[in-house]
Formats: sequence, C-alpha cells, structure tokens
Amino acid sequence: MSPGRVHFGRIDQVRGAAALAVVACHFAVSAYVNVPNAGGTPWRLVGDVLAFGYLGVPLFFVVSGLCIHLPQARELAATGATDPDWGAFFRRRFWRLYPPYVTALLVAAVLLLLATGRLPVPWPAIAAQAFLVHTLHPASFDGLNPPAWTLAVEAQLYLVYPVLLALFVRFRAWGGLAIVLAATMAWRIGLNFVDVPREWGGLLWEFFLPRWFEWALGALLAAWAVGDARLPAALRSPWTALAFLGLGVFLEWHAWRRGVYSFKEPIYGIAFAVFVAWLLHGESERDPGHRPGRLALWLQDVGAWSYSLYLLHRPIQLAFEPLCRRVATMPFVVEHRIPTSLLVMAATTPLVMWASRLFYRWCEEPCIGIAKRVGSSRREAEPATPVALTSR
Repeated sequence: MSPGRVHFGRIDQVRGAAALAVVACHFAVSAYVNVPNAGGTPWRLVGDVLAFGYLGVPLFFVVSGLCIHLPQARELAATGATDPDWGAFFRRRFWRLYPPYVTALLVAAVLLLLATGRLPVPWPAIAAQAFLVHTLHPASFDGLNPPAWTLAVEAQLYLVYPVLLALFVRFRAWGGLAIVLAATMAWRIGLNFVDVPREWGGLLWEFFLPRWFEWALGALLAAWAVGDARLPAALRSPWTALAFLGLGVFLEWHAWRRGVYSFKEPIYGIAFAVFVAWLLHGESERDPGHRPGRLALWLQDVGAWSYSLYLLHRPIQLAFEPLCRRVATMPFVVEHRIPTSLLVMAATTPLVMWASRLFYRWCEEPCIGIAKRVGSSRREAEPATPVALTSR
C-alpha cells in the first residue's frame, strides 16, 4: 500500500460484519443455551454455525490494534521518531468509549429490571463492571452486560500500548510483534501446567496478555499500511486467510486435547489479520472512482455505529428471554417442536439495530465530538524526548 493510504470504508465494513456476527452468536446463546425450547431446539446445525459468530471478537481486536496504532505508525514512517502525547491519547479514549459504556450499563439495568424485576448480579459486581475491572474476579465477570468483558480487555490493551509502541520503535514492527507473540504464547502455554481453581481458569485466558498478540497484529497492519513494514504477498492472500481460519476451526474441534486451546485465538488472529490485509490491498489497487455495492455500503454504515451495537445488543436480547421462556412452554409449540426461542431471538435483531442506531446518534456521536476536541491540542508542558528508530 502507499504510505498513509488506509481505506476506513473497508475497516468500517469489517467492523459492521464483526458486530453482526457477535449479535447472531448471542441470540443463538439465548435460543440454544439460556432459554431453549422444551426437548431442545431443532435446527441444531443452525446453532452450531451461529456460535462461530464469537469470532467477531478476535477480528475486533485486530482492527482495534490497526486503528489505534495508525497515527503513531504514520509519524514513525514519516520521521523515524514519535513523541506521543499520552495524556491526550487517554483523554480521547476515555471520552470516545467510556460515557457510552456507562450509559449502556444503565440501559441494561433498566431493561433487566423491567423484564425480570431484579438485577442478575449484586451491586459490587455492577460497580466492578462500571469501573472496567470486572474481568478480575469470577463473581463479576458477566455482570449486567456479559460481552463487556472484551471492553475491559480493550482498556487493558490501551494501558499497555506505550509498551507495544516502544517495542515497535526499538525492534521495528516485525521484531516487536515477535516479542509480543513470545509473551502471549508463554502465558497461554504456561497455563496448561498450572493448577488453578476451576472458577478462575477462564479469567486467566481473558485479560490483555493472552489476547495481546491479536491486537499487535493489527498494529503491524498499521505499520504496513503506511509503508513502514513489509508484508509478503502470501500474507495478504485470501487463501492464506482461509487456511489459517480452517486451522482455527480444526483446533476448535480438538480444543479438549491438552494444550490445543493455547493456539486457537492466535491462529484466528492471524487469519483475520491476513483477511484485513487482503481487503486493504485489494482496495488500494481499485480504480479511485469505484463505488462499493449496496451490501458493502450497508455494512460500512453499520460499522460506523458498531460500538453502540456491541454495547446494546445483549441487554435487549436478555430482556426478551423471559418471553422466549413462556412461549417455549406453550403446548402447541412443544407438540410441534417449533423453534420459537430461535425465531423470537432472531426477530429481536431489527429492534437491536434500531435502538443501537438511536443510541449512536444521541450518545456515542456526541462523545466522538468531545473526544476529537479534547485530544486535538498537544500538552503544554515540556515534551518528552522523542523515541527514534534505531535503523530505517
């Protein structure tokens, strides 16, 4: 790609597809796990396919690493040095993400109270989720909005971004990525040899370190996009992406074997990084006058408010679970084995999309404006010494 040329239309399309995949995965969780029809929900294959929507999460991590690192990657490519204003960076991230996050928690609390008359977790767990520390204890991990664990991990990735940037500066993009991979895999493989209580086991897989490599892959893509890192043709081929995706699915089916799970998310991360590279490379070679198709434009629009969609979709789905439970026990439904839980949960998706679009307009979009204004000025104190590349 040409230095500095990144097509955010494509990135928004990827965000939109990833968000919709997660929405589909979670309404399948409701229909097949939380409130299934009596005797089990038919169309089991549909549930198995929808369950793979969780792969929107590693895709989000890759895209996040790309977008967050891109400004510094441009500066490194242009000057060989970078002088990040970390205060402005964290202020931007706060205003961009946190007010919508807390507002969505309030929405989730109201919906759950209306639907069930109670909150699913005690107040300490809700407070932990509000402060983005809920992934540090099993009692607070799910909280009011279970998918929010990824946002806590994202916050941790922001906090260690200065470390990642220093690695990319000192050892260049590929060298920094190799160090992150070594740290990530040392942790993931090491967990197989540590005896931890069952309730704590899941938490040790879901904080920044075991997911760091996926995020760093996105940062590598940012360096490549601005011309500061080479990417072999094989690593921007759809066939390579499919090969790694197939390997990930294979590992999925064998995750019960000792040690196999350690490699699953990193493999998926590579698959999605190659996929994004292929999309961006293909877009850079198109005629500048090319106009995306209707589906691409729709996904691009969804991608623009995918954060709101991610924040709101699960609370709305959970609010409909009591209705699904009642409908699933109706004699006619039981007798004819009608998959009402799946149908009702799927039917909530238009409502989820509409509510998320409104939430973006009235909550997220104003916060984006504030974030741009807050982060626009450089700090007035004496700047830190620029960090220079050791070689070009």
